[in-house]
Amino acid sequence: MTQQFNVYVEFDAPDTPLQVFSAIYEDLLEYGGSAGTAPNGNLSVRLFIESPSAVDAGIRGVEYAQAAAMKHKIYPNAVIGFAVLTEEEFDRQLAEPVVPELAGVAEAAEIIKVSPARVSQLERELEPHHVQTLASGPIFLAEGLRRYAATEHNSTRGRRRTEIPLTDIERALLEVLASAAASAEVPSGTEHHQLATEAVEGTMGASQVRLRAQPADSALAVALDSLAGHRLVRTRTVYRKEAAAGREDDLVVTMLGKGLRHAGVDTAPTVGEKDQA
Repeated sequence: MTQQFNVYVEFDAPDTPLQVFSAIYEDLLEYGGSAGTAPNGNLSVRLFIESPSAVDAGIRGVEYAQAAAMKHKIYPNAVIGFAVLTEEEFDRQLAEPVVPELAGVAEAAEIIKVSPARVSQLERELEPHHVQTLASGPIFLAEGLRRYAATEHNSTRGRRRTEIPLTDIERALLEVLASAAASAEVPSGTEHHQLATEAVEGTMGASQVRLRAQPADSALAVALDSLAGHRLVRTRTVYRKEAAAGREDDLVVTMLGKGLRHAGVDTAPTVGEKDQA
């Protein structure tokens, strides 16, 4: 099975005379060929090849272009590169706008749903989408800003948030711990929520929750280790002065700001998060 491929060949041949373009065009007419000037001033040739593969089309396209160029003393070693695309991909790229949609500070603020001043504060996070800085301010790729707003930026809170895949029990434990740390109503909607709630001994202030010690291989212990690995919480054993009789192995879980946000609770950075920073 064959298909149509578009082959682009570029020669290190600047200042090629116009009559050479016409002559190469005539020689490659059978392949829908054209010759012109590349953006850097070099000679460029484009032609269409019917072929079973892109590799075969590329080899043949380069050979045909070389043969046409050699008639005008442009030899094979002058080829500096070539590209092969299916006809469908070539048409798709042609249909794209030459200049992508751009956004200044005002447009960026509208896309991300923040104030213009906040856009300036997000300079480091928006760097991948920054294309140039003019006298009026930075210019961004609008499509990049939309991806950022949809996947990385929590537009409600004005903070960066990248989703973390959590299991049902990890999510339930995080929500129970966050609610307890914030002195809010602890959810009890599922069996996992109830299991986590039963393990909570109380709160200790500074976004800290006292948790009953769990067997190392228990579902709650595994879930807690995973939350700590994602830097949503930090854990430690109780200090001697905190220990109650028979509870020397209890854990103190510190909710970090990242964990509170992922649980749907937004506060200022916690003591534990400041220490971690």
